[in-house]
Amino acid sequence: MNQTVFREFYSNTAPALRSYIARSCGSYDLAEDIMQEAFLRFLRTAPPDMEGPSMKGYLYRTADSLLIDHWRREKRTRRWSLEMIFRKDVTADRGASDDVSEAFRELKPQQRSLLWLAYVEGFDHREIADAAGVKESSVKVLLFRARKALTAVLEGK
Repeated sequence: MNQTVFREFYSNTAPALRSYIARSCGSYDLAEDIMQEAFLRFLRTAPPDMEGPSMKGYLYRTADSLLIDHWRREKRTRRWSLEMIFRKDVTADRGASDDVSEAFRELKPQQRSLLWLAYVEGFDHREIADAAGVKESSVKVLLFRARKALTAVLEGK
């Protein structure tokens, strides 16, 4: 693809792609980064004989993949930080995490396991239901009650 064709493709496609990504992720700055990375990957990996709508489809699929990768990284980061709070064997600076760990241990066993499965392991409601031996339709209510109980314990400290 020559430079003129790419510039025209970029100017015609970039605004719509940026809007699409921004609506998906809720951040204009992140959308700009993902859009630029999508175009870069497009230039590096797109087949040279690709034209028209297939170019646009390829670019949007690339942007979707980059968004999914971003969300997975965020989820791993969030899970890791929650594990640092709840695990006793971690030898990092404890401080406030001791209070949270203590509050967590004051919950009922089912509440602890539901919160752990949902927020540390990242299970969805179906997976939590299978692991905890409850109905899938009950998980949302049980998680709400467990969060409320944890909040009450933390507020009491």
